[in-house]
Amino acid sequence: MKIALVSDWYYPKIGGVASHMHHLAIKLKERGHEVAIVTNNRTTGKEEELEKLGIELIKIPGIISPFLDVNLTYGLKSSEELNEFLKDFDVIHSHHAFTPLALKAVKAGRIMGKATLLTTHSISFAHESKLWEALGFTLSLFTDYLNYPHQIIAVSKAAKAFIEHFTDVPISVIPNGVEDKRFSPAREKDKIKAKFGIEGNVVLYVSRMSYRKGPHVLLNAFSKIEDATLVMVGTGEILSFLKAQAKFLGIEDKVVFMGYVSDDVLPEIFRMADVFVLPSISAEAFGIVVLEAMASGVPVIATNVGGIPEVLKENEAGILVPPGNELELRKAIQKLLEDEELRRWYGNNGRKAVEEKYSWDKVVVGIEKVYEEIISNI
Repeated sequence: MKIALVSDWYYPKIGGVASHMHHLAIKLKERGHEVAIVTNNRTTGKEEELEKLGIELIKIPGIISPFLDVNLTYGLKSSEELNEFLKDFDVIHSHHAFTPLALKAVKAGRIMGKATLLTTHSISFAHESKLWEALGFTLSLFTDYLNYPHQIIAVSKAAKAFIEHFTDVPISVIPNGVEDKRFSPAREKDKIKAKFGIEGNVVLYVSRMSYRKGPHVLLNAFSKIEDATLVMVGTGEILSFLKAQAKFLGIEDKVVFMGYVSDDVLPEIFRMADVFVLPSISAEAFGIVVLEAMASGVPVIATNVGGIPEVLKENEAGILVPPGNELELRKAIQKLLEDEELRRWYGNNGRKAVEEKYSWDKVVVGIEKVYEEIISNI
C-alpha cells in the first residue's frame, strides 16, 4: 500500500501526535509499505532520518501560525488544493481531529476515492484553548469534516467518547505504541545513575513544563520526600518558574532540571528511575511517556484523568492519584520508595502489558488491518 500520514502537528512540534506519526511511519515502512509524511513547510529536524529510511516527506506550502502550529493558508482554502499532493496514495491517514491540514486531507482523500481515516489524540479542548478560540467554536464545520473519514481511530476509550460528540463515523480504539526494544528495564540501575552523577532513589518526570502537566504540584509533593532525587526532563513555558519554586522550597539540591533530552539519551534516563510520575492536572488522552516508563519496567504514579486509568489500572502498572492533590501524590511516592517489592511488581506488570498490547510491533498490525478493511469495502 501507498500510505500518506498527514498532520499539522508533526515535528518540530514536540508531542504525542508527532511521536505517534513518526513511529507509525517507520513501522509501516518496515512492513513493506510505501510511506510519506505530509505536513507543513518548515524544517522538521527529521529530514535526514526519513531520507535514510526511505520515507518521503511532503511539505505543504502555506503560512504557519507561530501560536497554533497550524497551516492558516489551508485553513482558508478548499480541500481540492491537496489533491496534487495526495493523488498517488491508496490510504490517506490524518492525525489530530481539530487542525486544518488533517481535516482538509480527509475530505480530499474521501472525494478522490481513497481509503481515508483519522486518528484522534484528544479528549477535550481545554489544553488547546488558543486553537479552539481561533477556530471560533465552529462546531458545524468540524462535524462536516469529521464525516468524511471511512473510519476513525481513537487512542483510548476516553478519546473515543470525546470524538463521538462530533461524528457518527465508526470508531475503533487502537492505543499508542512504544518501542519496547529501545525502552527496556535496566540491569544495573546504579551504574546509569552514576553516569549522570546521581545516587540513591530517583523519581522521574518527563513531559512538557506546562501548567496542565502539573510539574508544580510534583515539586510541592516532593518537597517533603527524603533520600531521593527528582529528575525533571523537558522544556516549556513555566520552566523558569519551576526552578524558582524549587529554590523557594529549599530543594534545589535535590532536583535536577535536565531540559531537553535527545531521543538517544531518553531510554537511559527512564532506566535509572525508581518511580515515574505524570501529575497531569487536565485531560490526557493517553500519555506516551507512561508507556515508555512501563516498557522500562518502572512503576508509574499518575493522575486519574482522561485515558491514563485505562493503561495503569487495567494493567496494574502503578498508582492513580487525584489531579492537583499534592498530599496524595506525596503518599504514593513515599509508598513506592519504601517498598522495593511493590515497585518490582508494578514494574513487571507494566513491562508485560507493553509486550502484549502496546509494542509498536503489535499496534501497527491493528492499524494495518483497518487500512485493509477500508480498501476491501470501497
